[in-house]
Amino acid sequence: MDFKAILLDTRSIQQYIFSGNQLKTNIGASYLVENLFADALIRAVEEVCGAGSIDEETWLKVAEPDWESMYTACRVGYIGGGNALLLFRPEIETQKLRDVVSTFTKIALVEYPGLKTGAAIGNISLDKNGNFLGNADGKTGLDLLHEELKNAQNTVFPEVSLPYTGLTLSCASNGETANVYDKEDNRFYSWEIETKILADRKTAEREAPAEKELLDKLRSVVAEEDRDDYLRGWAFPMKFDELGQKETEDYLAVVHIDGNNMGKQFRECSTLTQRKNLSISIRKKTICAFNALVDDILSCYDDWHFLKKIVRPDGETLLPVRPLILGGDDMTFVCHAKLALQFTAFVMRELKENGICSCGGIAILPTSYPFFRGYEMTEQLCSEAKKRMRQDDAPSCWLDFTILHGEQAPQLSQIRKQEYHDVLGRNMHFGPYRVDASGDMPEALDNLLLAMQEVHFGPHKMPMSKLKEMRRVLAAGRHEQVQFKQQLDYLIRNNPNSKMRLPAVEAWKTYEKELWAENRTPYLDMIEMLDFCLFREVENSGREG
Repeated sequence: MDFKAILLDTRSIQQYIFSGNQLKTNIGASYLVENLFADALIRAVEEVCGAGSIDEETWLKVAEPDWESMYTACRVGYIGGGNALLLFRPEIETQKLRDVVSTFTKIALVEYPGLKTGAAIGNISLDKNGNFLGNADGKTGLDLLHEELKNAQNTVFPEVSLPYTGLTLSCASNGETANVYDKEDNRFYSWEIETKILADRKTAEREAPAEKELLDKLRSVVAEEDRDDYLRGWAFPMKFDELGQKETEDYLAVVHIDGNNMGKQFRECSTLTQRKNLSISIRKKTICAFNALVDDILSCYDDWHFLKKIVRPDGETLLPVRPLILGGDDMTFVCHAKLALQFTAFVMRELKENGICSCGGIAILPTSYPFFRGYEMTEQLCSEAKKRMRQDDAPSCWLDFTILHGEQAPQLSQIRKQEYHDVLGRNMHFGPYRVDASGDMPEALDNLLLAMQEVHFGPHKMPMSKLKEMRRVLAAGRHEQVQFKQQLDYLIRNNPNSKMRLPAVEAWKTYEKELWAENRTPYLDMIEMLDFCLFREVENSGREG
């Protein structure tokens, strides 16, 4: 059966969400992106075609719908990943499809300011099972719509903000025209920033929409009898400085996790049914993985004495984590810096247990550091992890991390070239690290965690002054490195109980002789991450005197 169709996308989502330095604007922006199609697009169709003219539920609730059986003027094919597909009955005039796009963009301009969208109108042929029927060139209608959207991205650049004339006040958050006065904050904002703030503001008449949407999302995968009590007495932070940081440890972490080869999986979907079911399945698994993390946090929270416990006036305790993007094939959250490695590994392992291999990037930065820069770095770190992942024959999960501070180069490659090479030009960063590997692999994340635990709690705990000296020696020449290691060996020979020894990690024995092997060293990462890791005391270090 032939259908008329509209394929829509949202552009520059990450820049829209993460461009502000206030957590509440990031939260509000994420909420607006999440609800754009489910709200504004549905309303646009009903405004043009009439109330009840769109079937917005079948694609979500029916696993194997009959796509030829269509009793409304329009139905949703799928919504997800920043895209939406609408199918219209063949007798619907093409002008009405144009009117839908026009009405949708008008709603978006007023109620979702700053969001850039694109749309392509065409025809799609489907059988009852959702099989795409191709043309003489073998291309399906969906292929042609994607091509049209791609061409539009390179040729059409929508202007979605009021122009700044230079004679009006500029918004301190995004530089646009400050045309709205916020009474609660007692300052002027651009309409885009104000809309983001209002999306996460609680009033006497209503809950904060973004908070309600997040809790509804998390509760949707919880057993029905447990939903009412889920997270009772707990809340997610709404400011960057509410993640449990203390004044002496004022760091947070930005974490970005992205599924591996997801584009390939969607391209391999031969039917619309497969495509929409895959989208729904990935969304559910991602939410479940984050829910499992929340459950783990609740069970461990009282043992984390390094956290600054924050209780709101309503009695709710703030969690040390805040999700910003959740529900697609990627996930982004902020958390206390000491918890980032464990949280990231936990989520990635949960995803793998549910059939999704992923890679992750962790940027650790001061709380006052420009947030968008931190997020950009997580994307670069995730890309580095994916590069390493592609070298494996079997599916694998990798993560990479960096610590940001002060004035640094904008690119990860530049930072590592300038700050993480010794005098011989060797790279001192050992990662990325594999999350799902056994201890036999030197790059296994468990080996890094074991090394840090032993250095921190082991019976041969090396003094911090010696670790700082080791950090300096690693960047020096071979003579200094060999001399440092000989000094450690001499101290051990003269005192078998000496604390001056390297951590006992079996897979790192190759690196013990000269601290380096094959132009690599794992010890700098170990030293740098000591301040940003959660430890459990080690009873037996595995190293005899």
